Amino acid sequence: MSPQVFDVGDRKQLFIDDRWFDESQGMSLRVNPPVKHDRVLLPETPWEEMRIGSYSTIIEDEGVYRMWYDANAGDTPKGRPHRRCVCYAESGDGINWRRKNVNLYQWEGITENNIVMTGQGAIMKDPVGPAEHRYKALVGTHENDVWPESKGAVTGYWEGDRFVARMELYLCTSPDGIRWRKLGAVSDYFHDTHNQLVYDRSLRRHVAYVRTHARGRTVGRLEVADPLTLPWIPLGLEREEKAAHFQVAAQTDAADPVDTDLYTPCVHKYPWADDAYFSFTTPYRHYPVGDTTDTTLLGPDTRGRFRNDGPVEVQLGVSRDGVRFSRPDRRPYVPLGLDGAWDGGQLYMCVGMLRKGPEIWMYYAGTSHTHGAYDPKKATREGGIGRLVQRLDGFISADADYRGASFVTPALRFSGAHLRLNVDCSALGEVWVEMRDENGHPIPGYSLDECIGVDRNHVDAAVRWRERTDLRELAGRPIRMHFRLSACKLYAFQFTSNRETNAAEQ
Repeated sequence: MSPQVFDVGDRKQLFIDDRWFDESQGMSLRVNPPVKHDRVLLPETPWEEMRIGSYSTIIEDEGVYRMWYDANAGDTPKGRPHRRCVCYAESGDGINWRRKNVNLYQWEGITENNIVMTGQGAIMKDPVGPAEHRYKALVGTHENDVWPESKGAVTGYWEGDRFVARMELYLCTSPDGIRWRKLGAVSDYFHDTHNQLVYDRSLRRHVAYVRTHARGRTVGRLEVADPLTLPWIPLGLEREEKAAHFQVAAQTDAADPVDTDLYTPCVHKYPWADDAYFSFTTPYRHYPVGDTTDTTLLGPDTRGRFRNDGPVEVQLGVSRDGVRFSRPDRRPYVPLGLDGAWDGGQLYMCVGMLRKGPEIWMYYAGTSHTHGAYDPKKATREGGIGRLVQRLDGFISADADYRGASFVTPALRFSGAHLRLNVDCSALGEVWVEMRDENGHPIPGYSLDECIGVDRNHVDAAVRWRERTDLRELAGRPIRMHFRLSACKLYAFQFTSNRETNAAEQ
């Protein structure tokens, strides 16, 4: 038995790894995909002629649901450096969204629009930032005539026949999420696509999760003492010197298909439980490049016609500290739709979680074509943004099949008087809990035989014993829990002062 004692207090604990399995028999951890619902936003405007959604953010902000979404107008023969914009929408219920015109900039002669800046990047509301910098974004943008703040932006350049992959990533801030200023470059490493800044309350520091290149595309991590002090790493370094400043938070490995990398981070510190970080990262499997010049000779396999092409899906990464993520299941968390469907070619998770009672709502973007299989100069109005519904705490479960299973936790110390479970036993399953002392001996009154089994489906079920009304006498001392389960999925446990079901979770 492990000698470590976990102080769980009254904080909810999730089964995202084997932390709570000091001894186990027949248990397995299972990633549970969310349920896809209808698209909530489709491309409609001229600045969305190519597609929308790939790199977007949705948050609840003082009772309003706010969305900053990626709009792509496509290119033109003369070039269109303003082809990618960050646009704004709002909703009162998370289902019905309306574009909100802010009318700040002129886009190809159109002054009534919902464009808040050009480029792409994730938005965050900083809980410790000064009012004038309350909203922050890590943005990559081309210099263009639409957004005045883009002046001087660097996105790579040519030296003769050689392209220099120097892309500056900019810290942009806003007092309201609408009017944005570009403060300066945080790094000039090639941080393409969806980069994000978060404030980690556990560390009391800001953390950036960005595109790096350790094993193809990887997720890099950088702790930032003061995000307003720029740059975050020295500019003008050689590629290897830049890379040394970033930790590798997630990357592919030998268990992944050859020529696969991780496209975006999409990291969340789960706010409704203890020590749980999720990365909804996007594995990208590259097709080998074939003869792209003669499309009459493709034969039956058309893959390889386009460069930088292949399918993209969403997988779930987990971490206890936000430093290093593992992917416990390589099956998709959000799978591709059927071939030809709006989300049948590539998927990207939007940053943000909405708590809706016993559910977590998130959003994802997709297209019918794979990553590179499109003409950038052709208006296709592809994809959109869809809604996903996950059970509260339901990302990963500790599963027992119909034959039964059991596990014993390491020693833990709790506060409160009642044990509550988030568990789905459906009709035929059941779970019993025994309280043991730190040496593994059953505590009289709290044995398996004295436990009243929990069945059916609950997000907040109380565990009871026949002769004991609460656990107050055990609070503050090291104990172990022995779970016996049959045909059920256990998502979380928590010690609380509440005896009755928490109505907010029902």
